[in-house]
Amino acid sequence: MSIVESNHYNIVIFIVIFVFSIILNFLMKKFQILVDKKESYSHKSFIGNIEITPLSGGLIFFSTLIFFLPNNLLLFKVIISLIFLNGYLSDINLLKNPAKRILFQTLVILVYLLISENFISSIRIDFFDNLLNIFPINLLFTLFCILILINGTNFIDGVNTSVAGYYLIVLLNVFYLASTKNLNLDFTLVFLSMIALIVIYMFNFFGKSYLGDNGSYLISFVIGITLINFSNNNLLVSPYYIIALLWYPAFENLFSILRKILLKKSPSSPDNNHLHQLIFLYLNKIFKIKKNTSNTMTGVLISLYHLIFLLVIFENFSHTKILVYFILANIFFYNLLYFVLKKNLKAYNNG
Repeated sequence: MSIVESNHYNIVIFIVIFVFSIILNFLMKKFQILVDKKESYSHKSFIGNIEITPLSGGLIFFSTLIFFLPNNLLLFKVIISLIFLNGYLSDINLLKNPAKRILFQTLVILVYLLISENFISSIRIDFFDNLLNIFPINLLFTLFCILILINGTNFIDGVNTSVAGYYLIVLLNVFYLASTKNLNLDFTLVFLSMIALIVIYMFNFFGKSYLGDNGSYLISFVIGITLINFSNNNLLVSPYYIIALLWYPAFENLFSILRKILLKKSPSSPDNNHLHQLIFLYLNKIFKIKKNTSNTMTGVLISLYHLIFLLVIFENFSHTKILVYFILANIFFYNLLYFVLKKNLKAYNNG
């Protein structure tokens, strides 16, 4: 029996994960295990909740996959355990150095790629595709893309529901597309991920649970490799559909690095100048909305934008040119919104 074929079984899984999450959050908060400490994360604290909040989102996602995925996926479970460990060590400040975290990620991802051979096979540019036929180039390019995605996801994880809402929309889009178009997809993995993200979203919406680095790294890694595999197994799907699904965290990473270099700052240094932080400040200062409310509202607004965008591209999943136009339009809108918000907030502060 497939996990996506039995409604009763699906409901049971949801209830189990939900109850587990309640117990987990209670215990983590009661015994101060892996909780958000504002003094350790000054770049996040200005939009955070006042109360101490457990970083349980990643553990909920991790536990869901470990316990409900088939036992024959041993390699996958070992790899996601290491990715989770990387984020966990970062969350408890045992792996503070960003370069060391990236080195850890690089080694784990390289092992996964060498064993699974789940590489990016094409971007539909002949010259570049010829380069991708060269194994070392393909390996490094796929590694680079995954690293950009998971670290970019960590950048956008600064307001409630931002990451959980974003990736839930991405998976719903892919799940529905594969179901209606009879495309190849790891439905069990995607479905379990969606259930976990729904539960995480519910707690995160009210500020009762955060993802932490362990959650943002793990969720983006799992979804990133799932979509690479989805693209490789469905030639009808344009690789730019995958880029359109994942452009936001990837561009946030690249934009942040470029911005810091231009400002002569370390690319790895945290700051309060990400787009979601500017939106939060705009709602909080100019519209005088309370922090807790504007925190969640920012994440919901970002998710609504992505929901509309992904609904638009849904029927164009195989049309590369149209997808490229949409991606460029999103990047343009991102930059426009960023600089407009930056300018208005500067004028407000100076006034």
